[in-house]
Amino acid sequence: MVTELELLSVAEFEDELGQLLEVSAQNGIDFDRSWTFRLPSDDVPDVMVEITCLRKPSSDPVEQ
Repeated sequence: MVTELELLSVAEFEDELGQLLEVSAQNGIDFDRSWTFRLPSDDVPDVMVEITCLRKPSSDPVEQ
């Protein structure tokens, strides 16, 4: 668990999130769901995160 918070740019956040999702998928985490986070600080909003799996693009020209 992270003990010290680090400020991230939007690009850094997206990169970190992408890496987290990739590792999580490799470890069998099911993404078709949502998570609710009630954060203790009044300075940040409570949030719900929803992740939906997308179908991979087909290389078959008939399906495109």
